[in-house]
Amino acid sequence: KYHVKKVPSPSRHFSVTVIKFDECEINLFVQLQATFQRPTTDSLQVSLTGALRTKVEGDGAAVMVALYESGLVTDCPAGENKGRVLANDFVVRRLEKLCSLKDTSAKKTVTGSVAFALWDSFNAAKCGVAVFVQNNSHHIFGSQSFQLPDDI
Repeated sequence: KYHVKKVPSPSRHFSVTVIKFDECEINLFVQLQATFQRPTTDSLQVSLTGALRTKVEGDGAAVMVALYESGLVTDCPAGENKGRVLANDFVVRRLEKLCSLKDTSAKKTVTGSVAFALWDSFNAAKCGVAVFVQNNSHHIFGSQSFQLPDDI
């Protein structure tokens, strides 16, 4: 299960999408293994590999990778939450497409890498990666999340 909501960003120039995944959920659509590397101090590379557990037909699907951050705090100087301080977890900071799937058989191996540019206050202990499979209508078929390793 996941929950998606829009929240104001600390800069108030845009809103961000928050995706929250229930702990210990293993999806039935795809199960991936992840490795993480920091090629530079301001980038993170995520490599994923695993097998599909069902057939992909029709318009196909995309495997998306989100880099999220938890433990954020938003001070609200105006609006309905004026004067409140809001805690924000699972805030998607970066989103990349790993690959597209079309007419793919069950048990096919999915493999690929995505690179994320990191922000100045990046703290691996507060971040994780969520992988999800969605069709062209943005219907999500399955998801999996990974906590970033402490030594990254």
